[in-house]
Amino acid sequence: MSKRKKKVNPRHIPVSLADLKKSSNKATDEAIHLAFAIFLSVLKDKFSFSNDDIVRAWEAADKLSEEVLTDGLVKMQDLIDVLREEYHIDLMK
Repeated sequence: MSKRKKKVNPRHIPVSLADLKKSSNKATDEAIHLAFAIFLSVLKDKFSFSNDDIVRAWEAADKLSEEVLTDGLVKMQDLIDVLREEYHIDLMK
């Protein structure tokens, strides 16, 4: 009696935890870059930021996002609290 390999439905291929984290990180990176692109486009189009200002803003925001997401040096809630308490900017309206 020969054992046949069971066909795996391509929609149900098992993934490892590492694959799942890698996929999640990629999706997170794409979402962050999309949000940055929207925000920087508004600064350029509506507020006439120079190209140098846009590049500097992008680099600073990218660095800060790494500190929040990867290094854990900065907490997202802390950023939201500082904006609200020190600058009176409430992003949660």
